[in-house]
Amino acid sequence: MGMLHFDYLSQTLGYHTNIYFILPACTHEGKAPAATLYLLHGGGGNGMDWIRYTSIERYADKYNIAVVMPEVDGSCFYADMKHGYNYFTYLTEEVVAVAEGLLPVNKEPEKRLVAGLSMGGYGAFKWAFNRPDFFAAAANLSGISFIMDIFGGNGFAAKDAEDKCGPVALNWGSLAELRGSMSDSKEWVDKAVREGTKLPKLFAAIGTEDYSYKLSCDYLQYCKEQGIEVHYEEMPGQHEWSVWDTMIERFMAWVLQ
Repeated sequence: MGMLHFDYLSQTLGYHTNIYFILPACTHEGKAPAATLYLLHGGGGNGMDWIRYTSIERYADKYNIAVVMPEVDGSCFYADMKHGYNYFTYLTEEVVAVAEGLLPVNKEPEKRLVAGLSMGGYGAFKWAFNRPDFFAAAANLSGISFIMDIFGGNGFAAKDAEDKCGPVALNWGSLAELRGSMSDSKEWVDKAVREGTKLPKLFAAIGTEDYSYKLSCDYLQYCKEQGIEVHYEEMPGQHEWSVWDTMIERFMAWVLQ
């Protein structure tokens, strides 16, 4: 096993940022691992979180998976921000170019995976739904909701929609601009149905005491009604690392079984 911290000047972002890599033992012999996992952090987090708070290094070795952990602003929702930086472009283009240009990782879509927690779970599904040919599978851990329900009406982050310096204003401009856009988690589903898109395999998980548990159930029910198949697992727990540590390994096992 090996862990690499890559600190560099991003051409997309225009500032120094970090990407962390975990490489299974086979890469030391110049061989590609069984899969490459792009693993996204949550709101308020950074690229080191998965290494600090989970056993991701052990899981990568067990399942022979290379892991790529980029770093973004903690409230950007992996968007090309209206007032800020182009994080979705950075993630989907530059991070991939860096990982696949520097390291012996898999470049075949059938061997690429993406996953994330909370805001990163939303980001993983956003990437997978908007670039469905890029991945074999995607996992959303505790980020499974209609984003309009989070920020609109009586959602748990509704107050942020009125904040001129909050995530809605900075990332999308307004709720009206968010609705129906590529960042609208309902629109992902609706567009896939309209266009008959072949999606990657989808995995979702959450703790049953998570504050967004009901929102997650509503979203998954909508996916089911629209004919979008999502493999779902739950366990006792809140919005916490014990859930994400357990579920990221279950995702790996599910994909590679």
